[in-house]
Amino acid sequence: MRRLAPLLALMLLAGCGGSDQEKPSSKPDDRFDAQRAFRDLRAQVRIGPRPSGSAASARETSLIVDRLGQAGVGGVHIQRPYHNVVARIPGREPGAVVVGAHHDTKDIPGFVGANDGASGVAVLLELARGLPRRPLGPSIYLVFFDAEEPRDDRPFDLDGARGSGQFVSYARSGGRQGSPPLRRIRAMVLFDLVGDCELAIPREANSDPGLYRLFADAAERQTGSPEPFAGTAPPVLDDHGPFLEAGVRSVDLIDFTYGPGPSPGAYWHTRQDDLRHVCARSLDAVGGPALAALAAIR
Repeated sequence: MRRLAPLLALMLLAGCGGSDQEKPSSKPDDRFDAQRAFRDLRAQVRIGPRPSGSAASARETSLIVDRLGQAGVGGVHIQRPYHNVVARIPGREPGAVVVGAHHDTKDIPGFVGANDGASGVAVLLELARGLPRRPLGPSIYLVFFDAEEPRDDRPFDLDGARGSGQFVSYARSGGRQGSPPLRRIRAMVLFDLVGDCELAIPREANSDPGLYRLFADAAERQTGSPEPFAGTAPPVLDDHGPFLEAGVRSVDLIDFTYGPGPSPGAYWHTRQDDLRHVCARSLDAVGGPALAALAAIR
């Protein structure tokens, strides 16, 4: 993995200028603003390809840190050696709920990852604005994972989920570099590939049915339908894997059919994963229910 000497300085700067800047706010919005989330998605795409360890990845990390600061979320920690960005929102009850998405992109020339990973990051950033500053339940850890994508042509089970594996490793060792102790983690929720305009998020086979049901129920209360949370899907290797291996109940909210054809779809890991194929309404269909579902996790 490549190291960047100016990384720390970059993290103190805004990730992007111009109209995508948001005014600082210390109060939660109590709602999910899909258009604002989409602006965060677009700002990431403008950075370009963002593979782990690259200069663009440092800019992405800076953008995340900046947006969290504007949202009034304190206690931000950047882990090493993989640059997971961890933000803790202290809860009123013991324990921790990890809510994650990955911020790196596959190292493919011209691959901007509008869906794979900018959509999940955009949802997390908007949740940072909308979640209460003192949740009634456990503390919420918003974690933007680095190094989810395997390097080169290496298989995922051998080289993927390096950042989430690091987070869990620090948790296993009693809590280091922003990770809470493993014994405190009650659940893990992952958002990945959630910007597809034709959004469908069936329950991934390894995902906890009870956690998944919280999102389907929240969607039904808000819209009268559990969509896009319906059906079941085969297992997916993703950042929830290290948590599952550690015995943490987890749910991977993922649409792993992106574009025409069978899963994973024709747009996955291609240059067609761009702004033409992601929609704000999909971010809303996931993020709106998430505000209610996360509040119900105990």
